[in-house]
Amino acid sequence: MSRRAAVVEEFDDDTDLPLPSRPLPNTGSSGPLLQELHISDDDDDYARPGPASPHAQPNFRPPSGVNPRNTVTDITPYKNWTCIYPIYLDAKRAYGTGLRRVPRPNAIWWPLSKDIADAATSLGLPVLHEVGKSHPRDWENPGRVRVQWKKDGRLVNPMLKTKKLLLQMISERIQLEKPQLKPAPPYIFTTSNPVSESTQPAPKPGKGKTTKPVPTPKQNKPRTSALPSPPEPHPPLSSRVSVYSPALVSGILVDAVKAGMAAQAQEAASGAQPGLPGQQQGSAGGMQKGKRKVVRVRG
Repeated sequence: MSRRAAVVEEFDDDTDLPLPSRPLPNTGSSGPLLQELHISDDDDDYARPGPASPHAQPNFRPPSGVNPRNTVTDITPYKNWTCIYPIYLDAKRAYGTGLRRVPRPNAIWWPLSKDIADAATSLGLPVLHEVGKSHPRDWENPGRVRVQWKKDGRLVNPMLKTKKLLLQMISERIQLEKPQLKPAPPYIFTTSNPVSESTQPAPKPGKGKTTKPVPTPKQNKPRTSALPSPPEPHPPLSSRVSVYSPALVSGILVDAVKAGMAAQAQEAASGAQPGLPGQQQGSAGGMQKGKRKVVRVRG
């Protein structure tokens, strides 16, 4: 009787997954379940908690100074808030002309919209900082701050009863944080160039027509306006204006051009000094032998 070989089939499937040694977090439909099962079986890898875990950390980090949650796209709810520009607190501007709105002792030499927003926040007021807006007469220092100091007809801060008092309190807060920006007498005044109207030339008389003499307009007296200048040395341009200012690029270019011109002037001055080898070679090479002139006289 012949023996038959028995064939035994063994099932060896590598796709079997081991059971986790600890309960899995509630990842829902967005969590990588298979990945977590593999990770739980490997002790060498670091643990990756799911989104529901309190220790979960996002991989994306917004840049410093930018909070996407505080970005506002619709400013309709803020339309009735009071707008404050840095020019309202600028000690270099004239008072009572729609520019500076606080007395000079309460003003700031180099006001910034960020400082205004921080000062208003410290007073307990809701603030909206618009970094892209600028005053028409202060384009080099952009920034506008919307402040809600009244809500439903009631004062948000009982100490701030008027808009003028609001500006003064904000300016005083900035002076406490940056005392070097506080104006202190005696002030150094700079007088601008006098402005006078030019007289119009009289028209030429036409042929056969009599023209009446045109009275010459009266020349106004020259007007001078004295404005104080901040103490020197001035801080760098990057700390005098907003970081979003279009004047920063032009300021850097101007400084680079000035530095290049100063270097050229220094090289020219050093090349003109006596005793330099380059100058001696140039003078030796530039010397020419004198010519003789012979005059023959016939006898």
